[in-house]
Amino acid sequence: MADNNKNRCFTIMIVPHSEEDTFSLKLPLYVVKLAAAVVVLFIIGFGLMGFAYLRASSEAKEAQSLREINRAQQEEIDTLAVETQKMMEQLDEVDALVDKMTDKLELESDENIDLQPQAMPVLDALKGTEENGHDRLYASRSSAGGVLDRAADNIALLQDSVPERTETLDVIDQYIDRIDAIPSLWPARGRISSGFGTRRKPYAKSGYQFHTGIDITGSYGSSIYASAPGTVTFTGYRGSLGNLVIIDHGYGYETYYAHLTDFVVTVGEQVERGQIIAHMGSSGRTTGTHLHYEVHHSGSPVNPTNYLKQL
Repeated sequence: MADNNKNRCFTIMIVPHSEEDTFSLKLPLYVVKLAAAVVVLFIIGFGLMGFAYLRASSEAKEAQSLREINRAQQEEIDTLAVETQKMMEQLDEVDALVDKMTDKLELESDENIDLQPQAMPVLDALKGTEENGHDRLYASRSSAGGVLDRAADNIALLQDSVPERTETLDVIDQYIDRIDAIPSLWPARGRISSGFGTRRKPYAKSGYQFHTGIDITGSYGSSIYASAPGTVTFTGYRGSLGNLVIIDHGYGYETYYAHLTDFVVTVGEQVERGQIIAHMGSSGRTTGTHLHYEVHHSGSPVNPTNYLKQL
């Protein structure tokens, strides 16, 4: 049976239309099968190559799209890194402002004993923010890595720092408002002729009395200034004080301006520090032209010289 298979063959005959001889090609059957197998394999290989090409082309397009997306994301990251760096620089400016404010508050509290209880919590908050801020800034700037790592570090720092800085600035704003309410401006040009506290009675040959303010002598009709911003709560004549203006500055502070010759403001009016509110006179019980000036805190008179700084 095996010999028969080997002897079997496949004949190809070519019969011309002319009178030429017929040509025949006798091929063994296994050769024909081998050729058919080669053709089939060629077709399969060509198909696989075509499929691989299409797949590679698709992957190339996808890779190009991913590269474009990655390039866009990288540009966004670079922009984010630049923006966060700018914000970091702004935080540096805030830290510098905190340092300046801390020095100013320390100076204010040293010069004015009344400010010390109010200033200490604010100073502690400012110093704590300053120390923590410097630590975090140092850690962020020394971090290694690429743009994305630096951007992530900056974002984490900002998320932690911004609320704290905001809270600190709120504390500063509140304290500045409190400082602004303190009557620190000289209310008139002149010299102090009588201080705060126990003194001899100016209308009697003997005896003492408690002087609840200070007397500033000056020229008749000279300007009287509001020593801090506030609201006028009284203008009128009040016994021995004569013509009197009272201003409420908030945070428990009030100021009294007595012996005036006239008024420039009215009740309910909002006044600014340094605004002219009246003129110096000698109304009421007085020995001459001067301003009787009082500072009240929490309802009690306090020594005005503890607050006076400048005109």
